[in-house]
Amino acid sequence: MSGTTRVQFLSRGAKGGLALVAGGLVLGVAEGTAFGALTADTDIAKLAATAELLAIDFYGHAIASNKLKGDERSYLVGAKGNEQAHYDALKSVLGKATPAGLKFTYPNGSFSSAKSIGTLGQALETAFVGAYMGAVTALKSNDLKGVAAEIGACESRHLSVLTNIAAGAIVPAPDLPKVLTAAEATAAVKPFLM
Repeated sequence: MSGTTRVQFLSRGAKGGLALVAGGLVLGVAEGTAFGALTADTDIAKLAATAELLAIDFYGHAIASNKLKGDERSYLVGAKGNEQAHYDALKSVLGKATPAGLKFTYPNGSFSSAKSIGTLGQALETAFVGAYMGAVTALKSNDLKGVAAEIGACESRHLSVLTNIAAGAIVPAPDLPKVLTAAEATAAVKPFLM
C-alpha cells in the first residue's frame, strides 16, 4: 500500500467494504471486507495501523498549523506520540505486513483555525473510538482484544479533548460512544466517493 493516495485507498475500500467513516472522512480496508465482517485478526490490525497513520498525519498537520497554543498544543504533541506508540505496537505484531507510506488529504480549511482542527479531530477520533470498540468484539485473539481496548481508551481521551477544542468549551462525553457497523459506514461513504 506504499504510496497509495487517499482516493486510491477509498476506491479499493469501496470494492471490498468500508471500515471507518466520520464527518465525511473515510478509511477503507484495502482489498478486504467490511469492518465487522473481517475474519482475520491480521486484517483488523492492518486497518488499525492505517488509522494510526492517519492520526499521526492529522496531529502532525495540526501541530504545524500553529493554530493551537499552550496546553492545547502540548496535548496535540502528546497525542501524536500516543498515536505513534499505537502504530509501533501494531507494527510489532504485523511486521512486514504493516501498512506504511500512505498519503492523506483533508478538506480545505481543515487546519485554518483551532475550531476547524478540533472539528476534524473530533470526526477522526469518533471513527477511531468506534472502530476500536468494534475490534474488541471482532478480534479472535484475547491478547489483541486487550490491546484494542487499551488503544480505544486512549483514543477516547483524544476525542474528549478535541471535542472541547471544537466547541471552545468543556463538553460532556457521550454516555455510550457509537460502535461503527459496516452498513453505517457504507451508507455514509457513498456521497464522498468519486
